[in-house]
Amino acid sequence: MAIESGKYAIVGLGITKQGKLPDYTTRQVVAWAVKEALDDAGLERKDIDGYIYGHQDPSVVDLRYLGLTPKFSWYMQTGGATASATVMAACGAMEAGLAETVLLVGAHRPWSTRAQIGGHGYGIAQAWGLVSPVASHAFHASRHMGVYGTTPDQLGTVAVVQREHACKRPDAIEYGNPITLEDYYNSPMICAPLRRLDCTRDTDGGVAMIVTTAERARNLKSKPVFIRGLGVGHNIRRWHDKSLYNGLDCATAKESAFRMAGITTADVDVFQCYDAFSINVIMQLEGYGFCNEGEGGPFVMGGDTRLDGRIPTNTGGGQLSGWYVMGYTALSEGLFQMRGQAGETQVKDAEIALVTGHGANAGVQNTWAHGCVVLGK
Repeated sequence: MAIESGKYAIVGLGITKQGKLPDYTTRQVVAWAVKEALDDAGLERKDIDGYIYGHQDPSVVDLRYLGLTPKFSWYMQTGGATASATVMAACGAMEAGLAETVLLVGAHRPWSTRAQIGGHGYGIAQAWGLVSPVASHAFHASRHMGVYGTTPDQLGTVAVVQREHACKRPDAIEYGNPITLEDYYNSPMICAPLRRLDCTRDTDGGVAMIVTTAERARNLKSKPVFIRGLGVGHNIRRWHDKSLYNGLDCATAKESAFRMAGITTADVDVFQCYDAFSINVIMQLEGYGFCNEGEGGPFVMGGDTRLDGRIPTNTGGGQLSGWYVMGYTALSEGLFQMRGQAGETQVKDAEIALVTGHGANAGVQNTWAHGCVVLGK
């Protein structure tokens, strides 16, 4: 039986400082985010009866350290789709009567860890051979260019526009640091056709969110944001039908989420999409029907993703210029917009936010999981 739209809500949001946190362990980052979320919701640790942790290293989960006594503690990891997957799991657990208030946490320290061992940042790690995210996404970009005529200017404009948004947000790591297309072309080529400014930014940090029933949410401290729709897809099916580089399997996720929410693309006010690389934004604009297939590049060039455009996109700077925590970046910004807390990038009268995430290969490159969450006031 399908979950009823709006039956559950997100009531607490805790975000640590994002950027470089060399003096913190990952466990300390998690504790920081959890405290912020509890304070935001006006809840105590004893109120949490479900815990879902998304991280690349499950060994840092320590409920004793966090002072939590949930009925269950689950570890989930599916790359950039982790955030949306944890929301789905929380709703499923509550629907099954296993919990009433579930804490979700995403946290990591990739910048500090890689800096300490002399590694590279996300996206350009292991850039030799087809073993890195940037290499596999470069295939998407190359194909899109070959089939639809997408240009480097259009990829660069994705980065420029999101940097414009980040420059208005003090919480973004690129706050006050605008770029131009010339800057884009001056950034080094990482894996053709993707340059450094096409790639997401590596940051240390954590995010915690609390999901509970809509009934309980209305009596808590923070403004509830209701979960209107949920959807999943998996690009593995495109491997079997030989269309692997044609898209990200947005269609199956969109169908279930929009059906649950009772909306169409025209009802979405803000789009917070997983932007590991600039081409992801273009492909998801097409995949969710904001423009026709092959028109994502001109759509961005025409200003349609800016704050005053047809569909304001990644209004906090996204992962390209904001910060990066495995899909929680987009989900957090969706919450900010629905709560009216997005500062200078707040979209007036926004009622519906579409949030996406994708990641974690299914045994072969580009077979990413894809998830989406529709949020509403």
